[in-house]
Amino acid sequence: MTLPNFLEELFKSDDAVVAQWTGVFHENQGAERVLKIWDSKLQGGKWEEGFVNSAVDVVVNRTLKHLKNNKVRKDWRLPHTKVTGQNITDFLHDDSRFLDRYAEGAKYLTRLLKGLLEDDISDQELSRKSRKHRRAQKPTSVRGCIAAMLIFMSSRKVNAFQTIMGHFLHSTGCPKRVLEVFSGLGLSISYTQVQSGLRSLTKDAREQVKEAVMKYTWYIVYDNLNIANKHHHQRADKRDTFDNGTAATVILFPSDKDQAAAAPPALFRPENERPKPDADLFFPTDFDLEVFQQVTRSHVSNAIVQLSPDGSAATAIPIVPIKPLHINKTAFFPLQTMKLDESTIAGNLAVLERITRVGLQLPKSWFAKPNNTIIAGDQMTVSRLLTLKIHRIVDTDPYHSLAWVHPTLQLFHLDMNLCGTIFRTHFGSPQFPGSLASIIILLGRKRLSKEKLEFKAADELLRIVFDAKVQLLYESLRQGDTSDELDIPKFAEIITNSFCDLPSPSLLGLHCTTANINSLLFLRDVAVHIELSEAIKAGDIGRIKHLLPIITLMMHGGGNTNYALELLRLLYGIRHLWTDEWATRVLSSMLVNPKGCDGGWMATDMLQENHNYLLKSIFSSKGSNMTWEYLRDAISTNIRTFQAISCMFEREVGVGSNSTKHKKPSTASDISKIQGYLRESGILCNSDQCDQGIPVVDLRGVGGDKMVMGSINRFLDRQQLEGAVDLEETEALENVIAQV
Repeated sequence: MTLPNFLEELFKSDDAVVAQWTGVFHENQGAERVLKIWDSKLQGGKWEEGFVNSAVDVVVNRTLKHLKNNKVRKDWRLPHTKVTGQNITDFLHDDSRFLDRYAEGAKYLTRLLKGLLEDDISDQELSRKSRKHRRAQKPTSVRGCIAAMLIFMSSRKVNAFQTIMGHFLHSTGCPKRVLEVFSGLGLSISYTQVQSGLRSLTKDAREQVKEAVMKYTWYIVYDNLNIANKHHHQRADKRDTFDNGTAATVILFPSDKDQAAAAPPALFRPENERPKPDADLFFPTDFDLEVFQQVTRSHVSNAIVQLSPDGSAATAIPIVPIKPLHINKTAFFPLQTMKLDESTIAGNLAVLERITRVGLQLPKSWFAKPNNTIIAGDQMTVSRLLTLKIHRIVDTDPYHSLAWVHPTLQLFHLDMNLCGTIFRTHFGSPQFPGSLASIIILLGRKRLSKEKLEFKAADELLRIVFDAKVQLLYESLRQGDTSDELDIPKFAEIITNSFCDLPSPSLLGLHCTTANINSLLFLRDVAVHIELSEAIKAGDIGRIKHLLPIITLMMHGGGNTNYALELLRLLYGIRHLWTDEWATRVLSSMLVNPKGCDGGWMATDMLQENHNYLLKSIFSSKGSNMTWEYLRDAISTNIRTFQAISCMFEREVGVGSNSTKHKKPSTASDISKIQGYLRESGILCNSDQCDQGIPVVDLRGVGGDKMVMGSINRFLDRQQLEGAVDLEETEALENVIAQV
């Protein structure tokens, strides 16, 4: 009897004893050992081809049988006509193992690919170069991709990977012909199917937001979306254009996103509980100034700690939270873009009507209730909406009177304007040492001028100069001091006391020169800007509330009439007019936490700016093929889904993000240059050689004078008209603020 016949009879036998010994043979890995022996002995022999073909046939048959398993096909189906944001999220699971889980669905194929991709070999067995190549190529991702392609080719309905990949490619501006090529290779669904999926996504997103606004408490933020259309070959009938539109987002209040909306809080305090409406409402209280001094001490100590060597135990003074918001992931819904210019009064009215009637489809009964809906935006948006409310104040219809609209100023645009006010105040002239103009020339900075200012560049410069001056003062104070270098709080206290109130160079042992006083005023002003940014990141509305009166003074002092007026309105509401519950709700609407993590807070209008950036990126990547209608119907409501897909693919294939791949450049060399320049000029050191320059404006002092001289009285007089303020009165108030 031949060996094949013997084995065939052995495995087919019904005899109990034979079956028992056959089981022992398999349990002792007999079949595996025989195959390995044959493999080793048939290497290069004339029977090798037949052996290998037979082994491959076994693997192919078993793999195909598993790929056609109904469970595998059911788990990885995503019909392009029924794509929703939720089922895409369910597939991604936010665990960066999407492709790996895909491969696990076909275990025999996965085992084969592991061997072919050397994925089952430990790092210790590979050379250093091979280990680096493995990390870069991500074999697990390649394995998952191949498995997805083969499953898709066996059944076009098993298309979860291809559907998600198609939407990813489309969101990055991939041309139609390229998408069709990827579809033919089994890597993506077709272009037509992508369009069907986008329509499904948009329809689902619109239904989700309509359901949410009827169930939860929410507010709206919107901002202008300006897109430049450039033509390389310009003609009389084909010139560069600049399109103005509007993008909006509905945001659920963090405390309400997991529960049904409760009764809305009362808006106004009872008359007998309101504080006296006088100038004290708008000026910082002693407690406001005390809080500012405490947080400034922390920011000063943080600048000093940067001098400590690596491994040092020195730490910055911690900031005690005042009223932090609960850390919850903010739920929000991007709305469809609108080809409406919100820079005008009529444009804002059209935006509100488009959002409420078309986007959210709110019934008339909703407006009949006492709903105070916060509409968040920049100063121009708030101003236009307030003017609309003035014009509609006599209307009796709940919707048309806009009684439900509560315009609220937001923090990112406020911070930008505060940064610009500080920058222009301390810009000075290049001929005067210590001025920002001279430091800009010293460092060779670009995009920084009084006429045209880039926020990011200005913010970075202000922080670098702040750190340089604080560290210079610290080193000056430590000369001859025997204190432990870890006694940072002591020196931070001295430095903070020298500028937090009136600038006092004598407290630091310095001469009272113009340059020294200007430098201390600079530290005080920039500390406000830094504190606003840090309070936003911490999600502490208590710190923000205490900072607002100081910013109000500075906006008046810097002649920023528009924001000065809006801050007066905001302070009047918080301190006099509104209930504590509504004031808390207004302040809470200024912050969102998209990731739901500690330190992950951002200004609400910054979230909208991020949405606008994503929309502009997709718009520009599509070129002339993109229209406002397509942006509205297929893109704008789905940008966060696109972002989630993009993040997943980048994580799985090992694409490093900018925040980790490109480290933030060190500021040490710039700080050293600035300090050397200040020493040579005799600034912030024990020298009286530098008494040049023009005194900079004391923003808080001048701002207080402006408020006392007229703006507060005009504002309070106007409030006596019970909100029936006309436009002439508003313009008169702005003129008073503008007067120095």
